[in-house]
Amino acid sequence: MITFGLTIQNILVNPEVTVGIFSHTRPIAKGFLNQIKYEFEQNEVLKRCYPEILWESPKRESPRWSVDSGIVVRRKKNPKEATVEAWGLVDGQPTGKHFEILVYDDVVTRDSVSTPEMISKVTECWALSLNLGMHGGKQRYIGTRYHFNDTYKTIMERRGAEPRIYAATENGKTDGTPVFLPPEELAKKRRQMGPYVFGCQMLQDPKADSVQGFKEEWLRYWQPSEPAHWEGMNRYIVIDPAGEKKVGSDYTVMLVIGLAEDGNYYLIGGVRDRMNLTERASCLFSLHRQYRPVAVGYERYGMQADIEHLRFEMQNRNYRFDVVELGGAVPKKDRIGKLIPLFEQGRMYLPVRAPFRDQEGTWRDLTKEFVSDEYMAFPVSSHDDMLDCMARILEPVLGVEFPSALNLRLVQNELGNMEYDLYA
Repeated sequence: MITFGLTIQNILVNPEVTVGIFSHTRPIAKGFLNQIKYEFEQNEVLKRCYPEILWESPKRESPRWSVDSGIVVRRKKNPKEATVEAWGLVDGQPTGKHFEILVYDDVVTRDSVSTPEMISKVTECWALSLNLGMHGGKQRYIGTRYHFNDTYKTIMERRGAEPRIYAATENGKTDGTPVFLPPEELAKKRRQMGPYVFGCQMLQDPKADSVQGFKEEWLRYWQPSEPAHWEGMNRYIVIDPAGEKKVGSDYTVMLVIGLAEDGNYYLIGGVRDRMNLTERASCLFSLHRQYRPVAVGYERYGMQADIEHLRFEMQNRNYRFDVVELGGAVPKKDRIGKLIPLFEQGRMYLPVRAPFRDQEGTWRDLTKEFVSDEYMAFPVSSHDDMLDCMARILEPVLGVEFPSALNLRLVQNELGNMEYDLYA
């Protein structure tokens, strides 16, 4: 109603105004324009009240009157922009136009948040569209949140708009007092919609009605800036492979996790990338040489082809290590849920920065991607490969152990007495 009613009000107050309506795709935006167009055609009361602005027969009198080219009311100036035009954010933005008012309505849809790449594309298109505004102009945003990290979150973080969030309950939670609907009607919607859709459409919070997730205040950080910081830990490499390398598929994740004498878990490093079989093997050998883990755990699903290739590479490189098969029938979200107590108790530490170079040669930060893409968004994240991989450190079959103080001192003494590189 804001896009419809307020846009009409803007035009009746100032017929020289130009308005650009932007939605995720152009057909969505055309739907909003068509509603305004129909009102100006059929509302006889408006025509009688504003004859100096509205045409009596707009289809015949107006120089432009269609959802494709826009609609033009009576005005004195002759800008290249119509009074109202409709455009898509990701499919066909105009060039060379500058609107006094930019209206962003439904720039985020359920289908546009299925992968981080799609979310990033919408955000980039939104940033590009800002140049279609006029200096000193206005912007309006109307929409529904469908993902924790969606474009609306970025808009709010960059202070592109002042958020005015109107949830269906007073506190924005499922147990809050209903604001717009009777309690029985809201309960019916919750039951029929399901937790995710209800959280998005009724509470404007994709996580509002979900199972317990992770909290930002649970995050703990450390700085593994040199090997001495992790050499005394029992180190393990856990791998969650992805079978495809194409855009949109899951990531292959390899994490190096250290168990320290203090009883805490430390993420030392790792990679998150889309890799083929050869690239996965090469990456694993590189991590193994660098960190010398106690054990390597490999997720069973999709493991067979990888294991055969790893054996071939071990023979070829004359470098061998055992690989522990990680399987089990526990659902992924339940497996990830076992990490919640570790983070809640402050026993899982992340590097302040964990740079790695992906297969395209781009430097990325593993910690940043873990926190923003998965940790904060769980359980409605587009990808949860890192969380799932990290949860594998708790698999009993991997046999992880914390180092004892006695063993740690023995290792340190032995290393101190050696006159050669142990791993040369």
